[in-house]
Amino acid sequence: MKYLFFIFVTLLNLSNGVYSQNIISNINKSALLVRLQTNEHLIKYYTDNNMIREAEIEKKKQAELNKKIIHQFQKSWSLCPVYFFYSHSYNQVKNNEFTNVFNYQNLALNIKKQNELKNNFIIAYIGDTRGILKFSALVLTDQYLQELPQPYPRYVRTYSGLWFLKRKLTKCIEILEKKINFQLSRIK
Repeated sequence: MKYLFFIFVTLLNLSNGVYSQNIISNINKSALLVRLQTNEHLIKYYTDNNMIREAEIEKKKQAELNKKIIHQFQKSWSLCPVYFFYSHSYNQVKNNEFTNVFNYQNLALNIKKQNELKNNFIIAYIGDTRGILKFSALVLTDQYLQELPQPYPRYVRTYSGLWFLKRKLTKCIEILEKKINFQLSRIK
């Protein structure tokens, strides 16, 4: 019984490594989908409590931040095509429905590109990492928002809480791209 358990665990670990290696090695043929925040809950809270002015300010602030993220990714990312979607559309993206995915010009994807994306993408978002020690980072995940296993790149810290170390988004994108290029060079 011990041996069966050992074989099962070994095969499980090997298959997990092969899956993540395929994600990284095929990144040139796949796409990066960036999840943009909407802050729906905060805006709903403001509107429910008749704080319309605060809700409008929050909407404008989030829209400006999302425009900045789109511009920075379009300018800095070069490994594969980059597309964007809002966080409330995640369940559709997870189920390979890309009707709410758009490019940097805010244009919806055509049917051909939507078909090419099916199970062939990685999701990136800016937010807290998962686990016990949470910190702000540019996080790289699979389509189910599960972090990639080590040694594959999973995140780049933004140091947003430390004003003297805070990284700009462009720098975080460049570091993530370097990490992925390093892994690609090790796989070949």
